[in-house]
Amino acid sequence: MNHNSTTIVCIVLGLSLLIGFEATTDVAAAGSVGKTENAYVYSPPEQLDDGWKVSTLGAEGIDTETIELLTDQIHNNKYRHIYSMAVVKNGALVHEAYFNGRNRNSRIKIHSITKSVTSMLIGIAIENGEIGGLDETVMTYLPDYGKYVDDPRKNAITLKHILTLKTGWKWDEESAIYDDPTNSHYWMEESNDWLQYVIEQPIENEPGERFVYNTGAVHLLSGVVKNTTGMYADRYAEKVLFEPLGIKEYKWIKDVRGYPCTGGSNGGLCLNARDLAKIGLMVMRGGKWNGTQVVPKEWLDEAVRGRVQIGNIQKFGYLWWSGSIKIKGRKLDHIQASGYGGQLLHLVPELDLIIVFQSWSRDEGADILAPLLVIYKAALMGSEK
Repeated sequence: MNHNSTTIVCIVLGLSLLIGFEATTDVAAAGSVGKTENAYVYSPPEQLDDGWKVSTLGAEGIDTETIELLTDQIHNNKYRHIYSMAVVKNGALVHEAYFNGRNRNSRIKIHSITKSVTSMLIGIAIENGEIGGLDETVMTYLPDYGKYVDDPRKNAITLKHILTLKTGWKWDEESAIYDDPTNSHYWMEESNDWLQYVIEQPIENEPGERFVYNTGAVHLLSGVVKNTTGMYADRYAEKVLFEPLGIKEYKWIKDVRGYPCTGGSNGGLCLNARDLAKIGLMVMRGGKWNGTQVVPKEWLDEAVRGRVQIGNIQKFGYLWWSGSIKIKGRKLDHIQASGYGGQLLHLVPELDLIIVFQSWSRDEGADILAPLLVIYKAALMGSEK
């Protein structure tokens, strides 16, 4: 089963609906059920040799009792289908919990969070001079596929058009689930060359004109990375991103021709919660991890900046989402990467807060919205004490 953009949009819109009214009622309700008989008792994350500074919830200003209760409720299926939860505050890992048979070593499919990782690879490749810039056309970097271009407008599709999902290709992966033949993504997976399939799709809009969620277009970046760096995207990521972050255990699912699924198809990149949280902190710190510049700050500033309006509230950057939540009288901006089935990397710069959820990857998404609000509540409660 693949990433489902409808699930992601539900997460995004669910957050956006919180604008315009106080979310305290919802948050209070989320923590209203008491602890169970063998209730979870908080303990701080274990200090490992993985680059993380660890601390406690209380020391970093997060209400411990609220997080204890939330974790207990997830264990007892008040909130369903969650595999892992991690919380980072003030640069320190302060909470990690695993559910439904998972543990800290479980590499879980992050689906379309993979898109946001791919965005960083493009930024690094531009910084390294391997890619000329965002205004370069995608077909420039896929010369072997030029014979499949049957419309001159396809030669005008740039890397920026892909990163903002405004390519112009006719594509629909929102109207039906992924194993439905009416889903564009279904036929991409059935083809023996995913890149060719995407390129052969008809042009429906002028490039740059309209946002259309298109995982296939992002998969083309896998070919771009290979042809510009000489390395498949997984190996390039290992060199320029994972090794500097100390990420040693990962899996990147590939298409039938060996191209890593940079759009998140079939699960895309698989990481454990601590490593996914590292990516979040690196982004929060302007591309730095433990003092080392991993991703250019200028690139990240542009990538997370909302430039495409989605609905009334949410915005889309270079394969990153942004928006705001109003809670307890405060409007808090957030940045996030989201994936099918309940994968979430959520950054709240004003609170120096990072929240990770990994979930079961099914069309019936995990219950992560209410727990997300509970963590907001706990962070604000702790700061008020």
